Amino acid sequence: MTPFLFGTPERRLFGVYHPAFTSRATVRAAVLCYPWGHEYIYAHRSMVKLASVLAENGYHVLRFDYFGTGDSAGDAVEVSLDGCREDILTAAEELMDMSGGESVSLIGLRLGASLAAEVAVEDRGLIDRLVLWDPVVCGPEYVAALYHSAANMPIGKAPPPKRPVELGGGHEICGFPLTDSQRDQISRVELVPLIPRLPRRTVTMVTRPIPSHEQFRAALGDGHAADKSFISVPDHPAWHENWPLDAGTMPVDVINRIKEWMT
Repeated sequence: MTPFLFGTPERRLFGVYHPAFTSRATVRAAVLCYPWGHEYIYAHRSMVKLASVLAENGYHVLRFDYFGTGDSAGDAVEVSLDGCREDILTAAEELMDMSGGESVSLIGLRLGASLAAEVAVEDRGLIDRLVLWDPVVCGPEYVAALYHSAANMPIGKAPPPKRPVELGGGHEICGFPLTDSQRDQISRVELVPLIPRLPRRTVTMVTRPIPSHEQFRAALGDGHAADKSFISVPDHPAWHENWPLDAGTMPVDVINRIKEWMT
C-alpha cells in the first residue's frame, strides 16, 4: 500500500492506495468512505482490513481522510458535508487516474455511507456499485446517538462539554468538535428520499439495526429484490467500541459479506 497526498493546494487530502494483487480484463476500483469523529477511530482497523481484502480479490482501493480529519489538511471545525462530498469525488477521480478504471465503487460506513449515497445519486455515470454499511438514514437520529455516546463515555457519565461560540459553538463529542453548523448539516441527512435514484447495484448491510434502518428497508419495498439489497449481518459494529470488553474486535463476517458481494 502507498500513502500519498492528493487534491488541490487549498484542499490537500491524505490517502492510502492499495493496488490490486491480480490484474483483470476489466479494472475494478473502490473508494472507502470513513465515518465521522470518534467512529472513525474505532472503524479504522476494519477499513484497513476491508481495503486489503478487496485488493487481494482484484480491486484497486483508495481510503482517504476528508479535509479537516485524520492526516488531511484543515481543522476539524472546517469539516462540512458539502466539502466531504467534494472530497469523495476528488478521491474517485484520483483512483480512476491511478488504476486506469472508467468507474469506481463507493463503500461507506455510517455517515460515510450517507455521503457516498448522496454522491452516487448526483454522479450516476461515475459510480458503478454502492455499499451502504450501517448507514446513517436519519440525521436527527444520528445526532441524538452522538450526544448519547458523548454522555456515556467509559471514563464517566456527564453531558458533553459546550464549545465557545466564537469557535463555532456546539459541543465536544467524544473528543471531536461538533459545531452548531455541523450539527445542523448532519440533521438534514435523509436517505429514504434518495432510494429511487440510487445505483442499480446498491446493497445495504446492517450489523446493528436501529429504527431508521427498518424505515429504509420498508421503503425498498417487498420481494426478492429488496431482500437481496438489504442484508442483515449480525456482527460487531465496526464504528462502536464497548471499551474494554470488545476493544479492537474485527467484524470479520460483514467484511467477508462485502467482499463476496463486490466480487
